[in-house]
Amino acid sequence: MNSKEHLWFDRLEITELLHQFFRALDEKNFDETTLSSIFTADAKVERPNGVSVVGPRRIGESQHQSFVRFRATQHLVSNQVTTINGDDAEVRANLVAMHLWADGHGDPNGLESYFLAGSVVQAKAEKTVSGWRINELAVHNTWRTGSGFASIVNHPYS
Repeated sequence: MNSKEHLWFDRLEITELLHQFFRALDEKNFDETTLSSIFTADAKVERPNGVSVVGPRRIGESQHQSFVRFRATQHLVSNQVTTINGDDAEVRANLVAMHLWADGHGDPNGLESYFLAGSVVQAKAEKTVSGWRINELAVHNTWRTGSGFASIVNHPYS
């Protein structure tokens, strides 16, 4: 395989990591084994509210605590741009996420039972002996629409 082919395979593997993470969120699969196949042991995830968590176990716990509020979610990742420099990479992607509130969450008047968020995902990855792993991931919201934002602002795991 030539260097250009290696570069494409590396980009594909890194893109797959992003997709696997957001799939895990949608399937509420927050176990440490799954997240360790995506993240390095000391990976840092910055949530949309700016709170950071470190390590696959803690990332999973934090996501679990946050996602009990939703009966379903769907995260659509697109337009990944990956820059690779040796064994390090940086990724920028777009994200549109639909969140359906669980009973007792969201708008207390029940007018709308969902919210949408458009975000930019910025991540760093490193090549390990087990393949590429994400070592930093940040989600920055650019817009939100729907209901229940007071629940988001007041929730420690938003």
